[in-house]
Amino acid sequence: MAYCSNQFNSAFVLVLFGAVLLLSSLDVQPARVADVRWTRSDDGRRPAAVSVHDWTSEGPRAEDARLRASLPATRPAVGTCESLECAARLGVSEPSWVDLTFQPRIDWRGGGVRGDCVAGELEYIMPKYCSPRAKTAGGWPSEARLREADVHASGLPQAGLGELAALLGGKTLLVMGDSVMEQFYNTLQCLAAKESLKVPHSASHESFLLATKPLWNRGKRKKPPKLPVEVASGMRMMYARVTTMQPDEVEAAIGSADVVLLNWGLHYQEMDGYRTDLHHSMARLEAFAAEPGRAALFQETGAQHFKSSDRRGYATGEWEQRDKSSDKLCSCQRTEDFNVNTRNRVLHEVLGSGSYPHVRLLPFYNLTLPRWRWHFGNCTHRPNGWNYDTCCDCTHFCFSPAMWGAHLHSLLAVLRRTAVAEKPAETVRERVARGAA
Repeated sequence: MAYCSNQFNSAFVLVLFGAVLLLSSLDVQPARVADVRWTRSDDGRRPAAVSVHDWTSEGPRAEDARLRASLPATRPAVGTCESLECAARLGVSEPSWVDLTFQPRIDWRGGGVRGDCVAGELEYIMPKYCSPRAKTAGGWPSEARLREADVHASGLPQAGLGELAALLGGKTLLVMGDSVMEQFYNTLQCLAAKESLKVPHSASHESFLLATKPLWNRGKRKKPPKLPVEVASGMRMMYARVTTMQPDEVEAAIGSADVVLLNWGLHYQEMDGYRTDLHHSMARLEAFAAEPGRAALFQETGAQHFKSSDRRGYATGEWEQRDKSSDKLCSCQRTEDFNVNTRNRVLHEVLGSGSYPHVRLLPFYNLTLPRWRWHFGNCTHRPNGWNYDTCCDCTHFCFSPAMWGAHLHSLLAVLRRTAVAEKPAETVRERVARGAA
């Protein structure tokens, strides 16, 4: 394919930019679509910030914020950045007082903290942010500070675990996927404690876990779900660490839960194989999600922000395309290329085929795309020994209660468009109790 001259490219970009400015002057509300997508306001202006003192209140502009968070129906069904407005938004940075750097290494022994970056894993967030009573910051940023620092979630509607627990009362939620999915599950665990929803582990819950364990022991990995939590509404939740599709684990998932939220993505490098695995799993998940009282949601893969080895400046942020010299001197970078996430393109293609109408897409990529400063960065000398001397992490996220609150709101919005609220013939725990697992 021939490349145009630099002069023509410059003129073309200027024309496009002028058109964007003209369109942005019109306060046109985008149409609603079936799935919420985390794109910021389409008129290029930032929505009003939410007060850090009243973060649970959506305020009088809530409806406007919801509309602006939806993609126009005329846009391609791709959850990645593909417009000049989106790229421009990535230049919006945190206030100057925010301390988000990639060096030196995170102080693991001091609570997983470096400046305003707190490692977003349960052992590091639970002592700091998960108590019903706000704790005085002791060497870590307060929750209010983190909410104010996260300009990328300002104006986005928030949700708590209580809303999810009310919707899924008496049902079992399985979160299934890689370590980024586990970060979200860790936040749900945190909220269960913070909102005083968690109840003691019951004998019936333990019996359920024992009864469903054989489903997970049939395959080669033999890793049953872990970290079970039960809340006051009767909702139960658990997490299964699964990085690539295994047919036996898909069967185990739908035999162990009423609602399955999953993602495989980052551990796939070959997209034809990813496409095949998605089609295989979606066929089973479709039959499951078509039943009353059930739901299956596939979450988009989050953005990575590794420094690129491409000297032309085309940056996908993906680990496979990283500049390997950054392994020892870690630094993440913003990603401004359009439509770069190959995994999400395949996911949208599969779900857009029309073959799996009951399997719902949960947006995540655009929520994470501008967060290039919110990664662990230098993560050397981790207590678990992973890449002990060369750990550079531009995948996992520093804890942001506003980011996860926005994602939980999105989860609820998608769930409410499923059959999960309908009365099932029997719940999964009723089926297991009668020995039909």
